[in-house]
Amino acid sequence: MGASFYPGSYSLSPIAETGERFSDFAPYVASINNDGIVAFQASLQEGGSGAYVTDGATITVIAESGGGLLGEVCSHPDINHNGSSCFYAELESGRRAVLLVRGGVTTSLAESAGPLGPTANEAGTVAFRVDGSTVGHGVYCSSGGSVTTIADCAARFRRFHGLPVIDDTGSVTFRADLATGGEGMYLADGERVRTIVETGDTFSSLGLFPIRNNAGIVAFCASLRAGGSGVFVAYEGEIATIVDTSSSFESFRGVLLDGAGRIVFYATPRGGTLGVFSGHDPIADCLLSLGSPLFGSTVAEFALNPVSINDAGQIAIRVTLTDRRQFILRSDPPEAA
Repeated sequence: MGASFYPGSYSLSPIAETGERFSDFAPYVASINNDGIVAFQASLQEGGSGAYVTDGATITVIAESGGGLLGEVCSHPDINHNGSSCFYAELESGRRAVLLVRGGVTTSLAESAGPLGPTANEAGTVAFRVDGSTVGHGVYCSSGGSVTTIADCAARFRRFHGLPVIDDTGSVTFRADLATGGEGMYLADGERVRTIVETGDTFSSLGLFPIRNNAGIVAFCASLRAGGSGVFVAYEGEIATIVDTSSSFESFRGVLLDGAGRIVFYATPRGGTLGVFSGHDPIADCLLSLGSPLFGSTVAEFALNPVSINDAGQIAIRVTLTDRRQFILRSDPPEAA
C-alpha cells in the first residue's frame, strides 16, 4: 500500500517558546506547511491571544486579539503552501467563527464552529466541524463563498469526531458515529460519501483522527474485535496492519502520515511512557516521550494531530516541560535534517 517508516533519527529544533512574549501555547497543536513553516496559537503575556507563523528565525503575526473584530483565537491555525491560514476565533461580537486569512484579508467563513479546529488544502478551501448553533451538527467546507455541507446528522450519522481532513482534490476524510450504531471513517469526494472502514467483525472501535494524504492512503488507529489495537492503513478498499499490540507497544494514541505514505505514530511501549515513534523499536525509533530529557528539563506533555505533519514528513510538536516552559518544536526526518 506504499506505507512505511523513516529509518534513522529525527532532529528536534525549538522554533517558539514561552517567556517574554508568550505565556501559553496550550491546549492547541501546531501545524506545518510544505515549506516547513509552522503556525501556532499562543496566549500573550500582556493578555489576549493570537495566531502566528514562524520559519524558525522570525515569528510573524497572522491575527491577534483586538482591533474591533477578534476576541480570542480558540483553535490551532492551519496553514497552506500559499500562506493562507484558517482558525476558529471568538469574535468581539460574542460569536464563534471560522476565519480564513488570505493575502492579508480576513474572511469569516461561518459564524459557527465546532471543537478542535479546521484544516485547509493548497487551494485555500477549509473543512471544519460544527456542533449546533446557526448551522447544524456536521462537517462543512468553504473557500470564502457559500458553505457546503459535507455530512450532517439528518439521516446516516449521529455524531462527528476529530478533525475533518481536506486534501488537494477537495475530498474530505472524517470520523463519525452512525445513527444505527457503530463507528466509521468516511471520504466525501464531492459526488458521494464513501466508507473507508467501519466497526464490525474486525474492529471494535476506531480512533478519532484519521489522516489521508493526496495519494489516497488513509492511516488510523483502531481496537480489534479479537483484542489488542494497532495502527492501520486503508487504500483502494484494502486494509493493512502497520504496527499492533503483538509488538513492543501496549496501546496507540494516534498516527501521522506524510505525502510519501511514511508513518509516525504516538503510542505507549510495554513498560514505558507515551511517546512519538517512527518505527517498531521503542528506543531507537523514539522522537520524544513523557519523562524524556529535553532542554535541561523533562517532557511533561506533548500534543500533535493530523495538521502537524507536512508532505515531506516534517512534524510540528507542542511540548510542555516539567519546569513549566513550553516550546513549539519542528522535527525533521533524517533526509530533511
